Amino acid sequence: MFLGTDLSFDELKKRTGVPLAIAACIAVYLIQTPPNLSAHGHTALALFAGIFVLYLTEAIPLAITSLAVVPLAVLMGIETPRGALLGFASTSVYLIVGAFILAAAMVKSKLAERITYQIMKWVGTSTFKITLGITMANIVLAFLVPSTTARVAILLPVCLGIIEVFGKEGRSNLSVNLLLTLCFTNATIGAGILTATVPNPVTIDFIAKAGGHTITYGEWFIYGFPPAFLMTMLTWWAIQKIFPPEVKEIPGGDRYVKEKLQELGPLSINEKKSLGVFLLVVGLWVTGGWTKIDTTIACLAGIIILFMPKLGFMTWKEAERGVSWQVVLVCGGGVSLGEILMKTGAAKWLAMTIFDSLGLSGLSVIAMLVLLMLVIQYMHILFVGTTAMATALLPIVLGMAQVAGVNPAVFALPAGMIIGGYPLLMFYNTLPNILIYGTGVLKVGDFPKVGFILCAAACLVYTLCAFTYWEWLGLY
Repeated sequence: MFLGTDLSFDELKKRTGVPLAIAACIAVYLIQTPPNLSAHGHTALALFAGIFVLYLTEAIPLAITSLAVVPLAVLMGIETPRGALLGFASTSVYLIVGAFILAAAMVKSKLAERITYQIMKWVGTSTFKITLGITMANIVLAFLVPSTTARVAILLPVCLGIIEVFGKEGRSNLSVNLLLTLCFTNATIGAGILTATVPNPVTIDFIAKAGGHTITYGEWFIYGFPPAFLMTMLTWWAIQKIFPPEVKEIPGGDRYVKEKLQELGPLSINEKKSLGVFLLVVGLWVTGGWTKIDTTIACLAGIIILFMPKLGFMTWKEAERGVSWQVVLVCGGGVSLGEILMKTGAAKWLAMTIFDSLGLSGLSVIAMLVLLMLVIQYMHILFVGTTAMATALLPIVLGMAQVAGVNPAVFALPAGMIIGGYPLLMFYNTLPNILIYGTGVLKVGDFPKVGFILCAAACLVYTLCAFTYWEWLGLY
């Protein structure tokens, strides 16, 4: 019930979402174009305001909201049809399609089922041990696979298999817990390993260009891994508290797991084929730094084998059923919107306006850093993708360091780690977020429910590192 009516809050959001989105778009559009912002940038902000409200209220299906970015951008004079559609041609979109097909092959061959039971045999059948096992797997994969999306794609079929074994398909605390653990601990540990996420090397490049020390892989690990590991374990713990699983363990779990493995018997020919393609794709992901083979190309090349005569075992109808086209459309529209905000200068203008309005010049260095961390952290709401966010905000952060007269690493290093490791506020912030949202288990509100707490904790942890741990190590 809401305000004495028969409407629930979710129903009220859906009924008022479209009028609110239109009102937000018109309100921003009618404001006089601010200085230092182009007319196209002003219109892009109006478009973003409307789409943002639709995302939050889910008044119309999210896939349709994302698809609406294209005609609206063209009709509002921001982009050409070709430019507005570029997000749907993004390599990220096709990486998601490839990941879904790879997962479908693992499910059809029952390899995902076998892996699920084998993990349960190794770590135990309690929800505590399983979620901790997924967290540990994310930490190990962060050293091997230089893509947050690829790492989630590797473990997602396993997590879905575990949810099915527990008999908790659909929305439950267990399913929400496991999927958020998979996605969020994957993100947070990425801040501590240089090659785990793109914003990390981007941060090093900006610091070097600003006259700072060029940080090596080993130095980044020494500076970044301890706080990232701490935050990863805190993330795991927080999710267990906020979404406590309904069941603690599978009744008779050990015996049940052994029986299931016996039923599966030895590896079937299709399992071997699926495993071979899986290992090939993961191997190409791991060695991408040396082979220079793009992550998406590696994934697409691998799944093609699944359809080849004699080598493969999949039909297109089987593969198509495993692809969430909603996720594909949400990803394409989100990337398009992010590129429009970047291309028109709207994202950068927003960042500069927020920083200027804080009046940082009269504050101490530590107070400046605290405010910068908080602003950067919660500006994840405005960005689709951490790479775009890093390229937009880090130059401004370095400018603040120059004004304050401090080493550029003091501000830029924690800012870069926050950008790369904590896109936890909205489902559209990153492709891994979109991927787990596409399972149909999660609601939009699940992300900020956990994310706001963890993002605030991360600001505190990285600010303390900047003025204690990193200084002791001689970073500056």
